[in-house]
Amino acid sequence: MTVLILGGADDEHAAHMLRYLHANGQDAELLDSRDFPQRMQLSFDPKRETGSIHLPGGRRLDLAQIRSIYWRCYHGISGSPLRDPEQAYIAANDARGLLESLLIRLPARWVNSWAAFQLHRTKPVQLAIVAALGVPVPETLLANDPESVLAFSHRHPRSIFKPVQGGAHARRLTKAHLEERNLANLAYAPVTLQEEIPGTNIRVFVAGEHVLGCEIRTAELDFRDDPNQQVLPHSLPPEVETMCLRIARALELLWTGIDLRLTPEGSYIFLEANPSPMFLGFERLAGLPLTESLATLLLQAE
Repeated sequence: MTVLILGGADDEHAAHMLRYLHANGQDAELLDSRDFPQRMQLSFDPKRETGSIHLPGGRRLDLAQIRSIYWRCYHGISGSPLRDPEQAYIAANDARGLLESLLIRLPARWVNSWAAFQLHRTKPVQLAIVAALGVPVPETLLANDPESVLAFSHRHPRSIFKPVQGGAHARRLTKAHLEERNLANLAYAPVTLQEEIPGTNIRVFVAGEHVLGCEIRTAELDFRDDPNQQVLPHSLPPEVETMCLRIARALELLWTGIDLRLTPEGSYIFLEANPSPMFLGFERLAGLPLTESLATLLLQAE
């Protein structure tokens, strides 16, 4: 049985997991979506949910041979070389339709599934689901309405802002951001506003029923801005471990990195859950067995 890694050789985490599985005697292959349709061939019978993947290196895998898939990163399909724009558009849609059908229905263990990634792409829904569990979350507004943004900033003078879906780091909201010329940019894209939660950054990795926590010590608002951050193992209270497992299940995540903020009063506040977290730095600095935990998920039976 084969483990597939959805991602490319140019991704550090995908390449690392491929090497780790091979070193431990496991059959594993990279599935780089950018190879389709020009360098990779697919066939899929939706009635029987059977088919095959013909990889660029020449290997043909029957779908029944695939044990599990680690969804590291999905880059979409390769562009069509057709000169006619309409034909190129149709060809690209057809190629994407087949590949994404396979991502949704391929009968194997997904770590993680298409549904889980759609929740991550719509982070407001993710936050709403977690809040509905009774988990503490920050006061939050997502909007492109200047009046609503100003009202939120008045209610929460110490706030941060960040993209709705991701792609940039969190920043503190200042009076300059609320000037009319900057608020006008909301006509191009909405923004996420949150009350700033004081305290310590906690990253929790959930791998199935296994929960591993670490503390990130930094003076920066967003720890990713600090090249000198300290990462240490963090022992979670049993009730917080249970909370993280509930979050993972509600978001359909077998493997996730959950970001929490530990307040000075001792409360753990949920910020977000990533369905494909970077983990090598945390593993190296905190000594957590994250590679092994992820591999165990990919190799265990349903």
